[in-house]
Amino acid sequence: MQFDLIMATQFSFLMGFLGMAGGTLYFALIKNSLPLDSQSNAATSAVYCFMAALMYAFINYKYGIGTDALSKGEYPTVLRYIDWLVTTPLLVLKFPQMLGGEDATAVALLVIVADVMMILFGFAGETSINAARGATVAGWALFGVGCLAWLFIIFVLYTAVTNAAANKLAPVKIGLSRLKLFIVFGWAIYPLGFLITLISNSPDVRVARELIYNFADLFNKVGFGMVAIYTIQQVVREQKIREAMAQL
Repeated sequence: MQFDLIMATQFSFLMGFLGMAGGTLYFALIKNSLPLDSQSNAATSAVYCFMAALMYAFINYKYGIGTDALSKGEYPTVLRYIDWLVTTPLLVLKFPQMLGGEDATAVALLVIVADVMMILFGFAGETSINAARGATVAGWALFGVGCLAWLFIIFVLYTAVTNAAANKLAPVKIGLSRLKLFIVFGWAIYPLGFLITLISNSPDVRVARELIYNFADLFNKVGFGMVAIYTIQQVVREQKIREAMAQL
């Protein structure tokens, strides 16, 4: 296995921790500058980034700089799935938070249930693959079910969420459209990573997957939250412009 690849991946565990910790601080500090009804959005981002930071601190301790776990073929798969199980439901909760109103409850239930199913089936599939040290029938089947759950989340976002946002301000519609792209393209990295374990057992490929996962996690958690905050700020700006126009 390439030593440089291992070193880069080990450094990226530390970068994952620092990025999540920085995201936690940013969202916590900016919360009080937002309208009262939008502060829960920033609080949610701070909470899931804090959880991810704790998990990355532990991953870095066990698999990071100064350890030989990666060179021995040991990977933080279980820890990643624990992270995803507790953080991704909070992440998709942002869609109903931004919608508000009665439509938000039904959307929240659908996306959170589908998200939990996606993570659980994915974990069961990778557990089967790791135990057999290669592709299994159960691994392929569970991979398929997990992908269906992910596709269902996308379906809900582009139907129920889009319809519920029809009467919202333009910044909300634009913001929701951008957040959907995180789920479609940002999250696509994870099933692709799963697929790699089904078709290749190469240590170099698996280590590279960990490296990509680390940067994907930062992008999909911190970046997602920052886009949501920017959307809220644009909504506030739009409302102020409308109020100013009404007074003319």
